[in-house]
Amino acid sequence: MEVTGLAGRMSEAINNIFGPPLMRVFQPMNAFLAGTYMPWARVVAVGFFVGTMVWVFAGLKRAYVNLEAPSKHIWHDLRFWTVVSMLPHVIVYLYF
Repeated sequence: MEVTGLAGRMSEAINNIFGPPLMRVFQPMNAFLAGTYMPWARVVAVGFFVGTMVWVFAGLKRAYVNLEAPSKHIWHDLRFWTVVSMLPHVIVYLYF
């Protein structure tokens, strides 16, 4: 699917500006990881997200994270919102 119009021109401009320096950075990583078995890469990526979510929710003390929370309800707990905000990333990694 080719993007046309303003979006296509913007995409092309961004690729022309940022593409060359990013390729110098990411090309060695891409070459190194080219032989990585894809399911293992997915498992490691999801593991990082899930591990971070568990650490945030179970490892951080509620009193430390919510110093000035208006109440003790779950929706005022920043640890809960950290987990909620990371779930879409996990879903994307699992889906793609």
